[in-house]
Amino acid sequence: MKPSACIPPRPEPGERVGLALCFMFLLWANWVTPLWADDYCRTMPFHPATIVRIVWGNYNFWTGRWFTTLATFFVLDLRPYGSLAAFAVVNAGIFTFLVHVVVHMCRAVAGRPPPACWRDGMVQYLLVFLMLWWLPRTIGEVALWKTGAIGYLWPVAGEMWLLARILSRRTDMNGVQHGAVFLIATFLEPLSLLLTLVLAGDAVRAWKRGRRAPWALLCSHGMGTLVLGIAPGNYVRMRTMTPSPVMDRLDGLLGNLGSLFDPFWLPFVAVIGTGLFLGRRQTPFPACRCAGHGAWFVGLALAYMALLLMFPREALAARVSFPASVLLVCYLTCLLFTCPAGRVFSWVMTSGCAGLAVMHMAIVVPDLVLLARISHDRVASTREQVARDQPVVLPRVTMGPRHKLLYVRKDIIFVGINPDPHNMLTMCFARAMGASSVRSVP
Repeated sequence: MKPSACIPPRPEPGERVGLALCFMFLLWANWVTPLWADDYCRTMPFHPATIVRIVWGNYNFWTGRWFTTLATFFVLDLRPYGSLAAFAVVNAGIFTFLVHVVVHMCRAVAGRPPPACWRDGMVQYLLVFLMLWWLPRTIGEVALWKTGAIGYLWPVAGEMWLLARILSRRTDMNGVQHGAVFLIATFLEPLSLLLTLVLAGDAVRAWKRGRRAPWALLCSHGMGTLVLGIAPGNYVRMRTMTPSPVMDRLDGLLGNLGSLFDPFWLPFVAVIGTGLFLGRRQTPFPACRCAGHGAWFVGLALAYMALLLMFPREALAARVSFPASVLLVCYLTCLLFTCPAGRVFSWVMTSGCAGLAVMHMAIVVPDLVLLARISHDRVASTREQVARDQPVVLPRVTMGPRHKLLYVRKDIIFVGINPDPHNMLTMCFARAMGASSVRSVP
């Protein structure tokens, strides 16, 4: 991808207001979202030596994502001391930072200046936030679930920051930044490998053109990818899964790729498509599809999905496709920035964003409030029964198609208590609450 102008250091018109609105919503959403699923399996009395021993054991016998596991244990084990409040602030900040990086990077790639009107700039930031929330398949799993956010949102934000620096040729870094790059590369295997390949290609191209190549940056990121990839636990875990030949993996990958696109794309495509139609004289079709050099984001998304062939089909959870969704959002953002800066499209963009924001709040807020109330009642009932020294029995909560335990529209963000008291997640909840056993009944 051809580098564009450097990302401007000064805030754009409307940037501070737009990002502040995003941060306030995300802070509230993180605060009301309860612990879920694996979160309870990683809660215990805080003891650094025990945490290190478990992380080392996981690296050798379950997963190479050692830094992800370490960060998750520290967040959840310190929860009696306010770590969940700190996590809400940090996690909301990281999502907001991702919005900031996507907007600045895509504006540079599209080769378009920021709007002069602060209202248009604010609306663009809000539209990008809404796309990042609604276009991924399982935003709850990757942005609100504590374990999932650390494992997916954090590395995506970090790798997008690195990609933005590559595109703007700001690859000279100090020792602390190189250390951060190394840690970022230890989070998520296919995304880490993709950015290592991008860095390698950029370094070779710079070397051939006689420019200073980012060899140090490539080494720090490549070392993180290597430490992640050679972990013995990756191969131990793979042997516990159902054998998956190449064609089986390809079939699962095609299904995963197809499900990236759902009806939630339609309102955003309608707003951006209207803008492209209004600007058809300045940038006629099909030239407008390139959006400067934005079409490269589609290629990166496809390359990322192709790298998922390294995983057995059983491991292709919906949340694994989150980086591809973010890259597709980057392409849509580039298209948005190529739309004409005129009064008509400003009205279309503002009214469309207002409608989408109202839809967003009308759907998400009631569901998260319901989720918080269910969690509060569940924990209170559990503590009451534990105080009476009884096996805990909780009412089963089912919503959505096929009676999943709880849905927030298209995103599962909470798993209720299983009827089987020996279910792993149910046992984790029982242990965290000090109960002898827990089960749910209709």
